[in-house]
Amino acid sequence: MKNIPIKYFSSATLKYIAMVTMIIDHIGASGLIFLMFSPLTAVRLYHISRMIGRVSFPIFLFLIVEGFVHTKDIKKYIIRLTIFAVLSEVPFDLAFWGGVVNIQHQNVMWSLLISVIMLYFMKKYRDFSVVFAGIACAIAWGIKCDYEYYGPLAVACMYLLRERTLYKNIATALIFSFEPAAIFALIPINMYNGEKGRSLKYLFYFFYPVHLLILVLLRNMLR
Repeated sequence: MKNIPIKYFSSATLKYIAMVTMIIDHIGASGLIFLMFSPLTAVRLYHISRMIGRVSFPIFLFLIVEGFVHTKDIKKYIIRLTIFAVLSEVPFDLAFWGGVVNIQHQNVMWSLLISVIMLYFMKKYRDFSVVFAGIACAIAWGIKCDYEYYGPLAVACMYLLRERTLYKNIATALIFSFEPAAIFALIPINMYNGEKGRSLKYLFYFFYPVHLLILVLLRNMLR
């Protein structure tokens, strides 16, 4: 995919696109959709919602790279991700695994946290970038983060190929080839204009655990 000449999506706009597609995905993944529609309709909408939701993760990974590049305080960035990764674990387990604690699966915030720490070491020790990428992928896989090693791997490629758009697109497409719908995320990503745009600083951090809790509450109410 070549570089798209129309650049009018700020990072805030990309964040909104990712959040909306994530909500659509989670309405299906949480089982809520089966309580809202008849079985046949629900099954069809479930598959549609999951396909739409595949767009969100690559966009969030791209924003993680941009956030890392532009942050003025990497330590605060890491601390924020750590806090919300911990806070999101119970809502994540309740929404998707039916219990308060499930050590076999970790929420996506852990993948983002691992990716940012990886980028910190990749920037500090450039000659060992591949080593740190491998370690990050192994950790994400080992603790069973959402998407496992795909998150850190895609972030590493997006970072190392940040100024080489064509190669970055090819690498991202190959990484997410197991979920073809995710490749459509490259369309809004390539329309990024490099601007921050209007958004609340902590919007996504609170959005992630809060929207999961809302889905759990709605599911329990409809039951």
